[in-house]
Amino acid sequence: MNKGIAAGVGVGIGLLALAVIFLVPNDSGLSENESPMGVELSDQVEVDTKESKSYEVDISEGLEVGDGTP
Repeated sequence: MNKGIAAGVGVGIGLLALAVIFLVPNDSGLSENESPMGVELSDQVEVDTKESKSYEVDISEGLEVGDGTP
């Protein structure tokens, strides 16, 4: 009698596991670019450049001696 109860419980657990496997939604039908949340991702990059300013700086080393006023 105890073996019959154990076998029944085992079969019940097995059936429950199969039901869970078949009832869980399958996400394998989604393609690579589709998102389940409805968000689309893209690899496009847009670059917006504005006219840049450039500055020139002359740096000299040493000491200049001359008649000029500082």
